[in-house]
This record gives sequence, C-alpha cells and structure tokens, in this order.
Amino acid sequence: MMESYLEPLVFRSSTDPKPFDGGHLAAACRLDVALPGYLNAAFHASALKRTAQFIAYAEIDFDRPQIMADRLAAISPTDISATDPLVQIARALILLRPAEIIRALYGNAPPGLIGLFARIGHNPFRDTTDYRLAFDLFARPENRARAKLLGQIEGTVTAKTVRIIAQIDPIFLRPHVLERVRSETALEALHEALALIRRLVPSATDATLVESLDHLSPRDRDLSKWIEGWLRKSERLLVTPPIPADDPDLRLIPLKDLDEVGRKLGNCLGSRIAYGALGCRLHYEWDRDQTAAAIELRALSGGAWVIEQIRGTHNQPISHAALKVIRAKFSSYGVLSYVAPGMGRAGSRLASLLRAYDLTDEDAEEDFDDAVDGIVEELADLMDHA
Repeated sequence: MMESYLEPLVFRSSTDPKPFDGGHLAAACRLDVALPGYLNAAFHASALKRTAQFIAYAEIDFDRPQIMADRLAAISPTDISATDPLVQIARALILLRPAEIIRALYGNAPPGLIGLFARIGHNPFRDTTDYRLAFDLFARPENRARAKLLGQIEGTVTAKTVRIIAQIDPIFLRPHVLERVRSETALEALHEALALIRRLVPSATDATLVESLDHLSPRDRDLSKWIEGWLRKSERLLVTPPIPADDPDLRLIPLKDLDEVGRKLGNCLGSRIAYGALGCRLHYEWDRDQTAAAIELRALSGGAWVIEQIRGTHNQPISHAALKVIRAKFSSYGVLSYVAPGMGRAGSRLASLLRAYDLTDEDAEEDFDDAVDGIVEELADLMDHA
C-alpha cells in the first residue's frame, strides 16, 4: 500500500510523468520494491529533484545500503526511520529537498551548483561520473573560472558541456569560444591547434592569444579562421627542409610569406598554409633564366620528399626546358619526381589519348594543353550523346 505522504506527491502533481531507463530505472525499481509508490513519485518529480535522485542512485551501495541510509537520516529534518535501509533511502529521496540530498551525498553544495543541476533537465546523464565532475568544478578553488563559465551558459546544460569545460585550456574559457566548440572531438583538435601555434609561433603569449580571441569574426564558427590566422604568423617549421638555405636558385618560402609570394606570382599559395604548418608540404620559389615558378614538395615516409607540382605565374605550366632544369636541381638534393618509367613525350601523349591524365607530364606546356583538350573533347562527346 502506498504510504500516505506519497499520495499528494503523485496524484496532485501538475507535471506529467517523465519515465527514465537504464541503470537509473533499475535503482529506482529496487527502491520501489522496498517502498511501493516511490517510482511513481520519481516519475513526477521536478527536473532538479530528479537530478538529485539520479546522483543518489550512483552513490548507493546496494550491497551495504545502511551506509547511505545513515547519511540521509543524519541531515533529514523528518523521521525516516525504518527496519529496511532501502525504505529509509526511498523516504529520504522523496521528502528531502534537492539541496539537502546533494549535501548528504557530496558533503556540501557549493554556490552555483544547485542552479546548474536545475538546468540539466529531466533526463539523466548517461555517465554518472559527470555529476561528480560538475561538483568538482564548483567545489575546487582552482576551477573557479570554469564554474563561472558553466554558470554563464544559457538553457539546458548537457554532460558534454560539463566535460568540455572541465578539459578546455584556460585561454579558451570564454562563452563565445565555448559556443564554437561543439564536441569533445572538436576540443581535441583545438588543443592540437593551440600546441601547434605555440610551437610555430614561439613569440605568441597567452595574453596575445587571449586578446585575439576577443576579436573573433562572427563568420568563424569553428575557430578555423582564428587558427589559420596564427599559423600565418609562423616563425619556424616542423620539418627540416631538404635544400640548403644558401642555394642560389631555390628560396624556401616561409609560411608567413606564402600570401605575399602567392600575390606576386598570381597563384593560390596562400591557401596552402595548413599543409605547410602541419609539415606535409614545403614551398620553394624559383627565379632564374627568366622563369619564375613556385614548387610544392610533398613529404614522404623516411624523411623523403617528392615534387608535387611546379607552376609558373598565374598557375601556368612552365617550359619543358625549364622544367627539366628545376627537376634536375631538386634531384641533386635527393628530392624525387613523379615519373612513369620509360615514358617520353610520345608516351605522355599516349597516356592522354587513353585518358590516363595522371600519367601525362602535366607540367610540360604542350602535353598539358593536350590533356585539357582531351578532357574537353570527351565532355563534348558526352553532351552529343546525352
């Protein structure tokens, strides 16, 4: 039979019952067996009261329930005594206020914590350790800035948000930054980016980084533009270039100069900043024998490099003679080139005829034009038969 004080909690409640499942339901069912009507009362509880009970479920040792019963009885203003400790626990979870339950479970309820728990909503955290994590953010002095940020969040607070705030680097503890970090995976990438910035731009201090975060573009919804902006200021590289710095013909283009050289040559070098910053690409400038070109090297395993592409001004292919000289220069330093063994100019044209365009010498002007003509003719043929 339902105890008398449960009836108004259930039948006079203005809220619709909101069921829950999993381990929380299993714990509630065990308490309902001891105190019939408990489960119904839990389904009708407010969001804050449910959160307090969900936390309690995780803290109860059902092999030794008397421990929890004693903790709750010690702070209960109402007599909850009973022979069965599970009955005591169930009575306490129904009769005590949420803040009292939290104090019994955690020892205290730091300022702001109850307000946070009230904004979790009716559904429980899947990982119950996230409740304890939230408590630690409010209870420990060193987490004061993190707790403040949690309090500034509008709307429902999720477990994901709690975990992100617990882990995020202190320089990112700002509401407008947090709203751009939508997952723990994104947070991991952001931390990798911060480590890379600090490595490539040693002059960047926490103060300058924080100041730049205060001026984020509204269009920078994932901080990628902020990261790229700092990488454009790179003062060093992650890799050792294969060409000596004193080579008279090849100039390594520093990451901070990619935009400038790109504008000078009329190409998109500035868009290659991420590849260079990650150590996957190196870029060189060639200016000799009336030939200006940008060369991109691609990193291979074992510290090797290969020429990825060679482009003249405005992304135009350079002469075959100049191409041979540039390749020979890089080859003298052990830099590889993409070639098809045994293929000469005629073989390259055959590759184009067979539509194997990646085997053509696309850096040679005539063969490049042939390849483009082949693509155009193929598209025209498809249109004719459409």
